[in-house]
Amino acid sequence: MVRVRVSVPSRLLLPRLERSLSFTPPTVLAVSATATLAALLGNLVFLDDLDLFFKEGEGVELLTVVLLGAATFLWFEIKGLRRGLASWHVPVALLLMAARELDFDKSLTEHGLLKLRTYTGAGGWTDKVIGGLLILLILVVLVRFLRRNLRDWLARLLRAEAGAWWLFAGLAFAAVAKTIDGIDRKLAPFGIDVPREIGMRAGRIEEVLELAFALCLIQAIAHIRRTA
Repeated sequence: MVRVRVSVPSRLLLPRLERSLSFTPPTVLAVSATATLAALLGNLVFLDDLDLFFKEGEGVELLTVVLLGAATFLWFEIKGLRRGLASWHVPVALLLMAARELDFDKSLTEHGLLKLRTYTGAGGWTDKVIGGLLILLILVVLVRFLRRNLRDWLARLLRAEAGAWWLFAGLAFAAVAKTIDGIDRKLAPFGIDVPREIGMRAGRIEEVLELAFALCLIQAIAHIRRTA
């Protein structure tokens, strides 16, 4: 009986092993979900007031920003720098959403860069120019998504690919979140008085849904085929 022993250099096996163990969809899901749960529990334990857990710029919202930053990092880790920058609208969209979560647009002007009053009021031209450039950037990003990604995403949905459905779930969460955001203010013109407690709980649900949206984006990116 003849035994043949084949030796494969470890330098060839290690990169493959590392790629198979890191940033795979199950690993990303486990790490992101565990880290999110740990962060939420840590906030609940150490915060003196439960209201701070859902306050703007605190607790859930701050964690959503961190997850959007993690999604940006994961995008470049999986796509590589060159190909990641070739589709620059994706990380730019993630960073814009993170900035929006922190109300960065409102910190620069009295009404906010995305409010019509900023451009129709008597404010300075600096606010109008900065806001106009920001809106132009958002429009360019949306057009690039429509032209470069929409058809492919719909095709992947029809093929029941996991990454496409993670994105669909995230967009659904975001749509519901924006629908119930400020629901008392939205219904007031119709003569509908929303009780304060319901409005408060709707705001909390909105923050949780936006957190779920960020987690879904991370998982959708994790399903992208690695390209160096």
